[in-house]
Amino acid sequence: MDSRRITMLFIAIALLLHLPAGASGLSGHNISNARNGLRDGDVLKRYPIVFTDTASAGTGCVWNLADIKPGKAYRMEIALVSESPEQHHMMRNRTAIHYRTSGDTILSTGFENNQWRVDFDYPEIWLADTMRLGFTTSARIHGTGKYCDRLRYAIEGRYILSADAGGTLIMPEGDTLSNVLRIHSQRAFIHKYYPKDSLNADITTEEFDHAAAMDSILILDTRRWYAPGYRYPLLEIQKLTRQADGAQLMYEACYTPADEMADIPTDPDNVKLRDTIRQNSPAPSDNDERTPSDAESGKDRLPSGGDDVNYRFTQQRGDRNLHVDYIVNHPMDIEFILADVAGIVYSSASRRCAPDETYSIDIPYGDIPGMGPYVLYISTGENRYAEKFHK
Repeated sequence: MDSRRITMLFIAIALLLHLPAGASGLSGHNISNARNGLRDGDVLKRYPIVFTDTASAGTGCVWNLADIKPGKAYRMEIALVSESPEQHHMMRNRTAIHYRTSGDTILSTGFENNQWRVDFDYPEIWLADTMRLGFTTSARIHGTGKYCDRLRYAIEGRYILSADAGGTLIMPEGDTLSNVLRIHSQRAFIHKYYPKDSLNADITTEEFDHAAAMDSILILDTRRWYAPGYRYPLLEIQKLTRQADGAQLMYEACYTPADEMADIPTDPDNVKLRDTIRQNSPAPSDNDERTPSDAESGKDRLPSGGDDVNYRFTQQRGDRNLHVDYIVNHPMDIEFILADVAGIVYSSASRRCAPDETYSIDIPYGDIPGMGPYVLYISTGENRYAEKFHK
């Protein structure tokens, strides 16, 4: 296939990616190796979900997972390879994906499991420092390996990587994250198997060009969503399709709750960024239509609750403390119960309260076991309110 056909192929892939022309000056979250790079010993849970991303490129996108029911979680672990600070593997679903840091870029260099071992001599860029909305790059990918120790294997293709969309991500737990950046890769490739004793077990660029001209290539579409203050993608989707008919051959989607992602230990860069974001969040605006009694009682500042109590719940992660400001609408006893989702109670406290006075209570949770989820129940006798959180 001549150079014009190659150019047309990449234009077609770019159109599929909906790359925003001239978007490099758009504001939003910037990828940073210091805050988003791989780290030895990090472990997090990934929850399988079913979610279709229909957002086009650009700003102002909204990805809403609020009504999605997650499946059973699995562990994702990051570890150094041979104690080399430049090489990591990510273990997930019994597959080790290999990465190498080269300057300010993290490269995907291969993978292995109990069936496969594939090494890329032309690796694919996974992350580049200072990626921001509008970033795009393209290159060749090529690798060889073995399948079940009985066959030799080769892969050849091209990929386009872009930071093509930004917006808001609403998590199943209700967390709403702003300035989220979508990293989008589309890999167009062919692959082949060869006898174990084959002397020529490889694919040439000419073979790929011919396959592309015949619409007989595969497209691996990978999307990752990064939010400021969280090291790894909160949401990931991967889909494999045939170019010829669009048939879907593989689909995977998973996410990690924001609270669980925030529990990755010893991550000061992201903790500091999250604290800065919280401090810079706009305070609730005054309600011009409030009544004088509302202004005096503080109800407009305490948005949760009902007819008997209004409150504001705050989780203070650094201090492992729950803080509640509250006001009651008539004399009552109010009880605060700290429990897990199975109903095991770890602590409780009761208060006798009178109306027209703002109260507060601090409930430490540092001694409860595990990472959660947990619930703080606020019981008034008439009603019980629940605030879910992760340790």
